[in-house]
Amino acid sequence: MKKPLLTLTLIFSFGISQIVAAKTPIKNQSWDLQDRLIVNQITQNTETITIGKAADLITEWLNTKSRIFAPPFDRALLGNLTTGVLYADSLKGIDFLRENNSYYQYGVQKVESIERFAASGNKATIEVKVTEDTTLYKNGKIIESSFNTKLVRYNLEYWDGIWKIANSQVMN
Repeated sequence: MKKPLLTLTLIFSFGISQIVAAKTPIKNQSWDLQDRLIVNQITQNTETITIGKAADLITEWLNTKSRIFAPPFDRALLGNLTTGVLYADSLKGIDFLRENNSYYQYGVQKVESIERFAASGNKATIEVKVTEDTTLYKNGKIIESSFNTKLVRYNLEYWDGIWKIANSQVMN
């Protein structure tokens, strides 16, 4: 007599992964070695992100924006650091800047503090206070300039074997 197969739930929280057996049987399915390998691959293929690694990623993003949003507009660097909505929106921004003979120049860019952090599986969210000194140029002339500190929420995703920024939102 075959034993009923139990469902598995993967739980990821702050880098601790567990497999928890539920008591809900799955009927008419066989649990073979390939299924076990897939579950094992899922748990092993997502590198845990710490609050420090997340903050380092945001700092790297801030420090490279001057190479992404100014000539020669480094799209490869953009692809190494971003994915999803942020990647797509940034590509549109680069195209707009190029078409309008414009670019950004950055002064101080700094993560002032980490306000919140949470990670689960291949996703993480970090809220940081960021200080940025930003100047937009068009045809070599200053169009606008700002220097301020904002609370920004960054959504991160583990993609192509590395953690990337998928989206950002200014909170205040």
